[in-house]
Amino acid sequence: MDIEKAKTIITYVVNTTKKRWQQYDEKWEEIDEVFLARGYEQGGFEAWKFAEYLKRENIFSIEKLGLILVKYKGDIKYNRMFAGSLISPFYLDLKNGFYGDEGKKFYKCVSNFHGKAGAWFWSKLWQLLVCCNYLKNNYNASFSCFLRKKFAEFFKVINIQDSDFLSMDEGLWKQFKKVKKPWKELYGIGENVFDFIVGDIVEAKFVKNSFKLDSANLYFLKVSGIDKLLNSNLSRENVINFLLRLNIPYSLREINKGIYTYCSETESGNFGFCRNKHKCSYCGINNICEKSID
Repeated sequence: MDIEKAKTIITYVVNTTKKRWQQYDEKWEEIDEVFLARGYEQGGFEAWKFAEYLKRENIFSIEKLGLILVKYKGDIKYNRMFAGSLISPFYLDLKNGFYGDEGKKFYKCVSNFHGKAGAWFWSKLWQLLVCCNYLKNNYNASFSCFLRKKFAEFFKVINIQDSDFLSMDEGLWKQFKKVKKPWKELYGIGENVFDFIVGDIVEAKFVKNSFKLDSANLYFLKVSGIDKLLNSNLSRENVINFLLRLNIPYSLREINKGIYTYCSETESGNFGFCRNKHKCSYCGINNICEKSID
């Protein structure tokens, strides 16, 4: 594997999946819903599928999910014995109505969920509820309000309008993130996922180089052999710097989405060439990829 091969492989992957990843765009006016669908898409948990269950029960909002823990007075840190199964004390209290109608509906969503739960399922659900309660109590149950207030603090002003927030340039956005590290207030969300939440907001041009180092991107780097060019250092920062050095004619976020689409299990019905040795034979760059498929 060499740099030119890596550039050819990644460019091909992003080109091939372009029509699909262009559909991932989101609108600023829907950022609160995007937060709920994406914020806890971690550890194999298909949070975007769980969001559909919340919609059916009419609790798909930070306000309604934030109400569930209003009566809770314990430690906000996740405790598996307390909230780690449907028969745990917390979920039995949800079922029995201690946490209100919203709590009962949330229990129903969890018990009926048929998507991929993942290794961190129960902790992600708990973190979601804690974070929604925090946003409800401190930021008008609004992720957009949270972002504007953090940016206002950074600028040392009282208020920031949507238009002012969305019009900032990329350099200022990077400085804002470096100084404020806004994700630190959001339980269970780090910089990686924070970038994922805001990365496809079409009105926000400053996020064009947002990046989420997800399992599909990691898998792609290893299967293709590109990881060897990074000396197997697949930290988020190292991967980002490597991809930027390739000077591919796409933004970092577009490269990120292209690789995800080509390699994720979610999109394997349409693509998934790196997940299957038979499918691999139909890939247009299999002659230069190392094809390290298990």
